Amino acid sequence: MTMLMQIQDNLATLDLPLAVWSKKSVNTLMPLSQLVADQISLSEVAGVIPAVTANKLGSESFRRAYGLNYAYMGGAMANGIHSAKMVAAFANAGMLGSFGAGGLTLERIAQSLSEIKQAVGDKTFAMNMLHNPADPDWEMQVVQLCLDNGVKVVEAAAYINLTAALVYFRLKGAQLINGQVVPAQRVIAKISRPEVATKFLAPAPGKIVAKLVASGHLTETEAKLSEQLAMADDITVEADSGGHTDHGSLTCIFPQMLRLATRMHKQHGYQQAVRVGAAGGIGCPEAVAAAYAMGAAYVVTGSINQACLESGTSDQVREMLSGATTADVVSSPSADMFELGAQVQTLKKGTMYGVRSQKLYQIYKRYDSLEQIPEAEQQQLEKQMFHKPLMQIWDDTKAFFASRNLQRIADSAEKDPKRKMALVFQWYLGQSSKWAITGDAQRRIDYQIWCGPAMGANNDWLQESHLQDAPKRTVEGVANYLLNCAAYLTRVNIAKTLSVSGIEQCQDGTFPIRLQQFSASTEQHFEKEETKLDSIQGEIKKMNTVVNQKLDLTESKEYFKKLWDVLPGGAHYNFADPERALIVPFVKGKGSRVWDMDGNEHLDLFCKFGALFVGHNNEQYNQILIENMQKLTSVDTFDLEYEVCQKLIDNVPSAERVRFSLSGTEAVQNAIRLARGYTGKPRFVRFHGHYNGNADNVVGGRFNADSKDFPVPEMFKGDMLDTLGRFPNTLQDQTFMLPWNDPEILERTLEQHGHEIAAVLMEPICMNGGGILPKDGYLERAKAACEKHNVLLIFDEVITGVRFGLGGAQKLLGVTPHITTLGKALGGGAVPISAIVGRKDIMDYYTKGKIIHAGTFNGYPMGLAAIKATFDLIENEPGCYDRMGGIMSQMADIFVKAAHASDMPLVLQGMPTGMVFHSQNELVDRSEGYTAKVKMCDIIIREICKRYGIQFSPLSRMYSNLMINQNDVSFFEERIYPAMANAKQIIDITFPKGL
Repeated sequence: MTMLMQIQDNLATLDLPLAVWSKKSVNTLMPLSQLVADQISLSEVAGVIPAVTANKLGSESFRRAYGLNYAYMGGAMANGIHSAKMVAAFANAGMLGSFGAGGLTLERIAQSLSEIKQAVGDKTFAMNMLHNPADPDWEMQVVQLCLDNGVKVVEAAAYINLTAALVYFRLKGAQLINGQVVPAQRVIAKISRPEVATKFLAPAPGKIVAKLVASGHLTETEAKLSEQLAMADDITVEADSGGHTDHGSLTCIFPQMLRLATRMHKQHGYQQAVRVGAAGGIGCPEAVAAAYAMGAAYVVTGSINQACLESGTSDQVREMLSGATTADVVSSPSADMFELGAQVQTLKKGTMYGVRSQKLYQIYKRYDSLEQIPEAEQQQLEKQMFHKPLMQIWDDTKAFFASRNLQRIADSAEKDPKRKMALVFQWYLGQSSKWAITGDAQRRIDYQIWCGPAMGANNDWLQESHLQDAPKRTVEGVANYLLNCAAYLTRVNIAKTLSVSGIEQCQDGTFPIRLQQFSASTEQHFEKEETKLDSIQGEIKKMNTVVNQKLDLTESKEYFKKLWDVLPGGAHYNFADPERALIVPFVKGKGSRVWDMDGNEHLDLFCKFGALFVGHNNEQYNQILIENMQKLTSVDTFDLEYEVCQKLIDNVPSAERVRFSLSGTEAVQNAIRLARGYTGKPRFVRFHGHYNGNADNVVGGRFNADSKDFPVPEMFKGDMLDTLGRFPNTLQDQTFMLPWNDPEILERTLEQHGHEIAAVLMEPICMNGGGILPKDGYLERAKAACEKHNVLLIFDEVITGVRFGLGGAQKLLGVTPHITTLGKALGGGAVPISAIVGRKDIMDYYTKGKIIHAGTFNGYPMGLAAIKATFDLIENEPGCYDRMGGIMSQMADIFVKAAHASDMPLVLQGMPTGMVFHSQNELVDRSEGYTAKVKMCDIIIREICKRYGIQFSPLSRMYSNLMINQNDVSFFEERIYPAMANAKQIIDITFPKGL
C-alpha cells in the first residue's frame, strides 16, 4: 500500500482517532492507539485528529430536539413530490423529512398524513406549510389538520409576513414548565432574506396573537407565553435552490443570518437559541462539509432527493434529473405568483417549459386581455402549448376554482380581463408540473421540474459510483454517502491544518469511503442491484477485452485510392479536407448499420450530415417511392403537391405558403432574395459558427469585435472556408456577422443599421457551431428587434427541421420566424429536396412575379413523394422522437463513461436526436467557446472511431434515424471503449504536454 493510500485509508476510517507524528520535519499519520503502544513521546506529536462520524456532524441540540441520528433534513417539495414514502424513508433513517403539502387538497394531505404516521410510528417528521396568500382559509385548515393529527413540526416556506395560521400552530399548547416556556409544536422557517428572518427570530406579532385570542384559537396564557418564544425553533438559510429562489450565495448570506440570530437572541433573552441550518446548492460532500464548517446546525437537501426512488414524481423526471449538469437550470415564471413576475428555478435540459412559460409572461405583459392577442399568435398558443382553445381552458379553470370553493376568484376575473388572461396562462404553468409528476409522455417537452444547480453537482459527484444511475438512488443512500464523505473531508481539513505530508493529494474530489459504513437497509437495497458496470474497474475491464479489435480496411483503402484518379480529392465535397484522413466506401446498409468493401459492419451515426432520417433500406419508405416512380417520373405539376404542402403548413408554425427547391444552399439563397425583395434592403445578418450553405455570401469570415459598430465579417488566415474563386468583398458588401446568443449586440446592430438590413439569418439551434441551444429569451428578443426595424427573421432549419420534430426547432422553442428553410431530413435522406416556407404576404411576392424563383427540379415527384413518405412514417409512430432520443441518451452516457475510462474529458450537447460531442468537461455556450486543441481532439476521436466501426458526422455530430434500436446501443458500447483507448494514445502523442 502506498503512503497516499495509507493516509486515505486512515482518514476514511471515520471512527478511528489519529495522531500526527512529527519526525525529522515530516508529519505522518498513525492510529492514536499505536502512538500509545509504541510509547512515542508527546513532544513528537503535532496534533490529534479526532473521530468524525456522520452522526456527529452538525448540532447535537438539533438532533436531540427532533430525536434524530443525523443533523440532516430533506426539504419539502410541493405537490407531494416530497412524498409520504420519502418522509418515511428519512424518518426511519434517523433524519428529518418534510412532506410537500403545497398545492394539494386537504383530502390528499389527510390521506398522506395517515400513511406517514403508520409508516414512522413515533419518529419525528415535518409537514410543509407553504404560504398561500390567495387562500388563507386553506392555510388555517391545514394547520388545524396538523394539530388534530398530532403533527409536531412544520417547515414554513415562501413566507414574507407571518400569518394567523402559522402563529396559531406555533403557540397552541405552549406551557411553562420549571420556569421555561416549552412549545407544543416546532417551526422550522425556510428563509433567504434578513427582513423575513427577523420576523421568525422575533416573538409572534401582538396584533395577530390578540386576534387569535379574540377568536378563541388561543388562551390568554398561551398569548402571554408568546412574548418569551421566538416564532421559529430553527431557520434554514436557503441559497440558490430549485423552485422559488433569490439565487443567493450561501457563503454570503449564511454568516449574515447566523449573526442576526445571535443578535436577536441577546435582544429578546430567549432561554433557547434559534438554530441556523443551511440549504440551497447542497449536492456534494464539499458543500455539506463547507456548510457545517460555517456553523450550520443542520443541512437541508432538496433537488437531489427528487431524483431518488421515493420521490412523488415520475421515472421520466428522475431520469432527466440524473442527467442534469449545474448549467441545466433556468429561471421561469412562477405559477403561484405569475402576475408579480416571480420566478422559479427549473430544469432546462430536455424540456421547453422555461422558454414557453417565459413567452406566456411576455404576452401577459404585452396585452391586456385574451381578446387582444393577435389571432395567429393565439392559434399558435392553442396548438403548441394548450392543445385546446383558450376559452375551453378558461372553462376548466373556473371548474377548478369551483371544486376548491374558490369561485370568487373566477367571478372576480370575469370582470378583470387581464386577471382572466393570467389565470388561463397559470393553467399551463400549473399543469406542467402535474404532467411531469405523472410522467405524461405526450407533454414531456412541457415538464416543469423544480431544480437547482445542486442536482448537477450531485450528478457530477456520483459519476462512476454505486449511485450513478437514477434507479439506484434512495434518499437514505444518497444522504449517508454525502454525510460520510463530508466527515472524511472534515478529517482531511484537520490533517491539512496539521501539515500532514501528502495531504493535498487527498483533496482531489474522490472519496475512499467504505460501503460497509452505510446502514444495513442501504446495503440490502444495493445488494439487489447489479453494480459491476458502474465501477471504473468494470469500465476498464470492458475496454481491455476488446482493445485490439481495429477493423481491417484494406480493400476500402485501396478503392479510395483509385477514386483519386477520377474524382478530385476522392470525394464529392471538400468542405473539411483537413479532417478526413480516411473515407470508408460502403456497399450496403440496413437500419443504422452499413457494410464496407471489406465486409466490416459499421454503426452509422453520420447519417449523411443528418439528412438520413428514415434509416437504410427502410421498406415502408422504399415502397412509397417505388409506387410513385411507377406512376410518374418527371412532370411540371402532379397530384401530391397539395397534400405535401398542406403537411408542412399543418406542422411548421411559420409555414403559411410553401415553395420547393433541391438543396439547403439553394433554399437559403432564395430566402435571402425573398427578404431583399420584400423589404427593399440589401444586407443580411449572419452569425459566427452557423452554416447556411456554400454560396459566396454565406461562407467564411468571423466576428470582428473591433468593428462592432459596422460588423462586417473579418477574413483571416487559416479560415478553412476562405477559398479561391470567390467574388471579391462579397461578404463585406452583403453581410454583417455577429456572435450568436448575444441579444444586445443584435439589437444594437439593428438599431444602427436596420435601414439597410433585409434579414437576420440564423440556425435556431446552432448545430454547426457546437450543438448550442438559444439562451432564454434570445429568439424572442431577436424577433421583436427584427419586427421593430422591418427586418425578416429567417430560421435556417435545414438540419433541425423534421430531425427535431415535424414542426422543427421553432415549434419546440415556441418562436415563429417570418421565413424558414428546410432540407436534409425533410425528404428522409434518400433524395434531395428542400423548401422555403413563410408568411403568406411575404411568400406572395413569388405569386406576383416580383421575385424570381426557378429550377428544373423544383417540386419534382420523387422529392415530394419522399417528404410524404417521411411524414407518414413519423405520424404512424407518434412516440418515435422519444424512442430515438432515449436510445441516443444511452449512447451518450456510454460515450462519456468510455472517455472517462481512458482518462479523457467529454461532454455531449444539442438535442436527443442530434448531438455534438466535445473533448472537455464544460458545455459549450458559444461557437467560439472551445479551443483549437479541443477541436483537434474531437477530430482524432472521430477518425479513430471510423477504424472501430463507428461513423460520426463532421464537426463531432451524431445523429439518430427511425430504425435505430437497442442492438445499436450494444454495438456502440462494444466498439467505443477500445476506440477511445486508441484515441487517447494518439492525443497523448499529439499533445505531450497535455490539454
